[in-house]
Amino acid sequence: MWLAVAVGYVGAVAWAYPRLPDPMATHWDFAGTADGWMSRGSHLIFSGLLGVGVILGLPLLSSVLARGSGAFVNVPHKDYWLDPQHPQRRTEFWRRFTDDMYVIAALTGGLLIWMQIEMVLANRREPPDMAWWSWLPLGVFIAAIISWSLYLAFWRYRPPQDEPGSTGQGPILPV
Repeated sequence: MWLAVAVGYVGAVAWAYPRLPDPMATHWDFAGTADGWMSRGSHLIFSGLLGVGVILGLPLLSSVLARGSGAFVNVPHKDYWLDPQHPQRRTEFWRRFTDDMYVIAALTGGLLIWMQIEMVLANRREPPDMAWWSWLPLGVFIAAIISWSLYLAFWRYRPPQDEPGSTGQGPILPV
């Protein structure tokens, strides 16, 4: 999923660039009225850096964090997962954590793809504006991130009931 989103984002930026005016509207108020502008070239640079920073940066961050002590990671039952006496738990934790970062990067990348499409659609209108329905993908993204976060907080990192040293708070759900 992550790789498809990463390739899709590159494709969306490449598709959008020649279709955008110069200068172009890049920011809108809640009523959909354009209130920020930038050159098409600046937008290309910004979009490239944003895509690399989010779509590539989040999984890369998890790889960097996996090499550390876990001090900068805040997850439920952290003491269980990062217990130095149980290296297999630590390995499983970092596998899950990295997978989770890929999911978050893919969801965010999906929103960024939509933003490229909407940038073209909004700039084709005269004057440039965003339609009310343009906000719906943002609502879907927020719902998906909240749902994923709840899954992570309440189920994903729960220690198994039957393992010694567990707090007995339920089974680990499958990936």
